[in-house]
Amino acid sequence: MASSIFDSLKAGGKKLTKPRKAILAILERSALPITAAEVHDRLKKERMPADLVTVYRNLAMLQELGLVNPVGLHEGQTRYEVRHGREHHHHIQCRGCGKIVDLMLCPLKKLTELVEARTKFAVEGHALEFFGWCPQCR
Repeated sequence: MASSIFDSLKAGGKKLTKPRKAILAILERSALPITAAEVHDRLKKERMPADLVTVYRNLAMLQELGLVNPVGLHEGQTRYEVRHGREHHHHIQCRGCGKIVDLMLCPLKKLTELVEARTKFAVEGHALEFFGWCPQCR
């Protein structure tokens, strides 16, 4: 786990507890965004005693510190992915099987600049998710 994660926790007045370390490790190993329930299931498989409330609480805190990104794919739940070591990107999800694919691109840089110029806001982030049908479900 990178020192910047430790530094961010310390700067936020948080400690790296065993459940937090396990949650971050699970997110780092996950190639795609996963739900809190999936994190909880993986914790159970690793015999890490942490209830679902603890998982949600820690994910919220890690999101607040900017260590974890929430990914909303309009499926009624939020998925999470670790930010450290991953470039900014978006996702596409199949409406049939639910498969998620990372889109390692962001076409919104110019639009973000335009939004900032027109609104005088300092944009900190954005969300853009695509939906469609994968080749197997078409």
